[in-house]
Amino acid sequence: MGLENKHGLTVRGDSEYCPLPVSIESYWWCEPNCLHCFFRGLNHVWGKDLRPISLEALESKLRNGLKNTNPQSILAHVLSAKKTIRIGNKADPFQPCEREYLRSTGAMDILRSLDWSFIVQTRFTNVLEECGEKQIRKANKKNLITILPIISPGLEKDWELFEQKNTPSIEERIKQISQWISDGIPVGVNGEPFIPGFHTEKDFEDTLKLLKSAGVKSYNTYNFHFTPHVAKRIVNVPGVDIEKIWEMNQDFNWKPIQRKLIELAKKHDIILGCPDFVNSGMDYVQRCNTCCGINVQNPCTYNSHFFKKLKQKGVQEEEILERTWDGSAEKKRGEEIVQGPKNKNHYTLKDCI
Repeated sequence: MGLENKHGLTVRGDSEYCPLPVSIESYWWCEPNCLHCFFRGLNHVWGKDLRPISLEALESKLRNGLKNTNPQSILAHVLSAKKTIRIGNKADPFQPCEREYLRSTGAMDILRSLDWSFIVQTRFTNVLEECGEKQIRKANKKNLITILPIISPGLEKDWELFEQKNTPSIEERIKQISQWISDGIPVGVNGEPFIPGFHTEKDFEDTLKLLKSAGVKSYNTYNFHFTPHVAKRIVNVPGVDIEKIWEMNQDFNWKPIQRKLIELAKKHDIILGCPDFVNSGMDYVQRCNTCCGINVQNPCTYNSHFFKKLKQKGVQEEEILERTWDGSAEKKRGEEIVQGPKNKNHYTLKDCI
């Protein structure tokens, strides 16, 4: 087994842009090693050990976090406030090794015992059902769980070219999703990434139709994390025009594409989550309390998602910051998104117009 990853709890470095930045990374490496996943660049630098988490360390961290009456760090703030946790962000929590180590299943047990709401994000719907069937049903009885399977808009071609058939087929995923929905378990689908210059609007619409036929009511979309590491991995994939993807992935080309995807979701009555708060425009109103297109019990609120919602309602800047503050991001970063930084180096609400 090698190294352990201690408690595995992390908060995204860009938490000021995300209502669900808190995650449990059950494993460090990800066996399917999807070619279009920018997180694998971390393993390229820091190694490919699985590093399963210690369940004892995880439970201790969570329990101590709840007792903390004077939180100082962002992680301490979100734990003391019992913010909804995502299981699996940088690596799939129900990849095949879960059958042996059962760390993600164990994390579900711990969270349920603490009445802590959580999301499970995975491509391996089969392993989740196989290993975590009891945990899913028990957590659902307490309204704690949402399942967020990943199906990108290329469907089978993505499965073959990028996931290299190392994951369950799209047909398998859809079948399991449909069963969960029939059983009354909350399910949304993560549609990242939409790769401009590779995926088409028809691909996206076909995916929406397929999801709707399975009973799915929410999907989310975001463009490509185009990093040097990913570019090197996909450049020789059949059908990939790396220069076209780079060009179409730029904001001035991505924005009209994203607006069309929003219209397609409206056409098919699918709730669409858009993490890209700028290019979706100020007139686009998110229908959920996360930009994943799902509602959760206790999202983080000090982020662009909630800033934009209040801005759309005409709330003044100082009140926006006051009403959303929950310690889930650095105050200065939030202030810069709402008010605009002195030396601009990232997007703000003023860019939404």
